[in-house]
Amino acid sequence: MKNFQNKTRIIKVSIQLRALARLAGVACALGVGLFLLVGINSLAHGGNVRTLYLAGFGIVEMVIGMVMSRNFFRFFDRLKNGALFDAQTVGHLHRAGQWWLGCWILNFPVVIIGNHWLGTRLEFGFGQLFASLTIIFVAWLLQEAQQLQEEQQLTV
Repeated sequence: MKNFQNKTRIIKVSIQLRALARLAGVACALGVGLFLLVGINSLAHGGNVRTLYLAGFGIVEMVIGMVMSRNFFRFFDRLKNGALFDAQTVGHLHRAGQWWLGCWILNFPVVIIGNHWLGTRLEFGFGQLFASLTIIFVAWLLQEAQQLQEEQQLTV
């Protein structure tokens, strides 16, 4: 009985988190549009290199955010549909963590180029690194647990 209650809770929570992932994807899509408008406006008024650089970086980061949100959405969608922690479900979580890590790695050259050659005041943080590695670790942990469960079913 307890397993059924846990599964029901996971499904209820995943419905809400799925909606949040969809909202994050929409926010990133709006961000792409906003950065495009900033870039077009900058080109129309002389094309400030720093503004174009930051708008271009913003577009790339928002596109990565859309891909990452899509992977989270698929992860929570599969949980909502009852596919708890199978290989495909865990794969979506792992890919979301990888995209987040890629977004963090992308910040290195952007911050260095922006601060040294364009005079921006961008800062580099480790929050994205910690979050992405945590998600990748959780996905790995779920994958290992799945393999242990499969081994136990084979030995019984």
